[in-house]
Amino acid sequence: MQRHLLLVGGGHAHVEVLRHFAAKPLPGWRLTLLTREAHSPYSGMLPGVIAGLYREEQALIDIQALAARAGAEAVIDRATGIDLAARRVHRAGGEARPFDLLSIDTGATPDTAGVPGAARHALPLKPIDALLPRLRALLEAAPARLGVVGAGAAGVEVALALRARLPSASVTLVAGVAGVLPGFPDKARARATEALAARRIAIQQGEDVAEVVAEGLVFPRAAPLALDAVLWATGAAAPAWLAETGLERDRAGFLRVDACLRAIGQDRIFACGDCAGFDPQPLPKAGVVAVRQGPVLARNLRAAAEGHAPRPYRPQSDWLVLLSLGDRRAIGTRNGVVVSGRAAWWLKDRIDRRFMARYQGA
Repeated sequence: MQRHLLLVGGGHAHVEVLRHFAAKPLPGWRLTLLTREAHSPYSGMLPGVIAGLYREEQALIDIQALAARAGAEAVIDRATGIDLAARRVHRAGGEARPFDLLSIDTGATPDTAGVPGAARHALPLKPIDALLPRLRALLEAAPARLGVVGAGAAGVEVALALRARLPSASVTLVAGVAGVLPGFPDKARARATEALAARRIAIQQGEDVAEVVAEGLVFPRAAPLALDAVLWATGAAAPAWLAETGLERDRAGFLRVDACLRAIGQDRIFACGDCAGFDPQPLPKAGVVAVRQGPVLARNLRAAAEGHAPRPYRPQSDWLVLLSLGDRRAIGTRNGVVVSGRAAWWLKDRIDRRFMARYQGA
């Protein structure tokens, strides 16, 4: 009788797991992918899609085709909870799915709970698998006044991409108390600020948003900001369904995992990417983390299936960050070194295309 490996979510780590098992199948195991969308977007190329530098399909992984190459059944649905005792994952659109080995990579949700009106009136960047259709509608409507709330890497890239795509619109980046690119080297922050100014993107900082209304943004003391559309690029929040898993969660509600990406207290359940809280040390909710976790997760799922000990995931102390400026230029930083210009974009484009080629091939 075949045992069952169930992958919940089509995130960046799980596409690598599928590629891994396509290259080397797991004898005696049946593989199922339960995912919300038939196509998994790659977050690294989405700003380029917004800017018009890539076609949508260039940033999308056909996850059903990838699952088929891995001999996996692809079920398009969303998980709603887990019965740990029965080893079953409940889903919205059908019967629960059993598992002998489970991995969760469902991403995060927008962090809108602390700001009244944000969930109703803003377009969140997370989860990314739901973003493209809503962005497509926004770009077709061509609003005259755009605001991006949150000036981390995603917010900066999206603001610059919107400027490139809608040159006649006004774009405001709401950086709040944290400012532009918090946590980045000062030189990178300065170059990003210069790029925003050169492309006529207004920066509003010093106060966080107090409320989002149909007409725009409200602040504690500053004058309201009138906008036709608001994009929400602040931090990630834990998906509500994780509360129905029975698994240990951290203070923010994310699934606690150990150094080997196993759910705390579980030998047969793994989690990674934005939905997981890495117990050994805090990690950013960024696509690069899930990409790096993918090969480790694939090896550890195989080890667990074969009765071997898993290996720890060892995060890099620093990694290369490349931020698109929307016009075939980029800012790159690693280990305190900052570069910018067309060479940085060439490198980013090359890395992104090479990543996608691994999963889009026949």
